[in-house]
Amino acid sequence: MSTTQCLDHLILFVPADPDTRLPKLPPLFKDNFTLTPGGVHADGVTSNTLILLADGCYIELISFIDDSKVSNHWWGPDADYVGWKDWCLTNSKSPEENYNAVKENHSEPQHGGRKRADGVDVKWAVTFPKGGKGGQHVRGRIPFFCHDTTPRNVRVPLSKENTAHPCGALGVRQITIIVKDEALLEQTRHAYVALLSKDGIEQGKSVTLSVGRVQDEGGLDGGAVIVLRLPKDEQESTAVTKSGYSYGNVVLSTISTSDHSKGTQTRLDEDGTDVRGLWLEYV
Repeated sequence: MSTTQCLDHLILFVPADPDTRLPKLPPLFKDNFTLTPGGVHADGVTSNTLILLADGCYIELISFIDDSKVSNHWWGPDADYVGWKDWCLTNSKSPEENYNAVKENHSEPQHGGRKRADGVDVKWAVTFPKGGKGGQHVRGRIPFFCHDTTPRNVRVPLSKENTAHPCGALGVRQITIIVKDEALLEQTRHAYVALLSKDGIEQGKSVTLSVGRVQDEGGLDGGAVIVLRLPKDEQESTAVTKSGYSYGNVVLSTISTSDHSKGTQTRLDEDGTDVRGLWLEYV
């Protein structure tokens, strides 16, 4: 892993199973991905299941399991929300070293953890953007950081078996963040440039930046692409009205084949389980 910023994981909210207190996963996930058991977080408010990717990033399928604490939770206040909610960076620095580099926009690290389904304790430190909900009306527009205080493979147990997915996904290709107006676009761009130490490429009303991968994976060129832009249509304008931002499509990469040529895309969440845009691009 590099000292520069790498994409650690993406947070996707799904409903909870009242019997197991773990995420209740529809066929979308079971049919397309190898699922790695997670557990209940130390605060008892959320639980998770993981989709581990070969480039070291993962998708955290997360659910609220204690509705009484959702209204004041950093991912609240909607206990029934389904879809992309936040994203996280990491690097090889210690939590304290990283904080010294990002303290213009982020608060001091907070230690947390959870117990895995096999009973193993997982511990980490998270560094959130400053202010209530990280200085945002709703969390997720500005990424947070996660640094492991137990070995990373305890939290992210990568193997050939659990990163081999039926849909062929290898890593994150692109994340899109849509903001409501030019003022918020410029404010968010400034924060991204400070975090990633890159100016980005401006094209009209959008800015494109890249972020590193935790580990190299054959067939994936460069890092994940972060697209920051204004709404393109009325539907997107409506989506950003309440919080000021929303996620566009999240795109994963897989290797092109004779049936799927390079550059083509397939939407995975079209089976009645709309998680607000999960795509596969053939590279």
